[in-house]
Amino acid sequence: MFMEKLVRETERLSLICSMFDTMRRADQDRDARGWTSPIGLLKITRSCAMISELATAIAKAGYRECDRQTLEEILGETRQVLYALRAQATG
Repeated sequence: MFMEKLVRETERLSLICSMFDTMRRADQDRDARGWTSPIGLLKITRSCAMISELATAIAKAGYRECDRQTLEEILGETRQVLYALRAQATG
């Protein structure tokens, strides 16, 4: 159960952050919108928080649904997304 939700949320985060999706949402001047907007940044942050919550639930369950290395890789990627967001916000 947790693993299925984690996979869905990770896929959703991937879709939000994908360049294809960003270009699809570009305006007539080819300026990207979507994930770079305040609402988009909030959606990414929310998705990262949900991934963290699901990973915590899996860890508390004893990794029955997911091996530890896979979970750590997913969380590592999520952290990188958050670091990139923070860099964008402060830069």
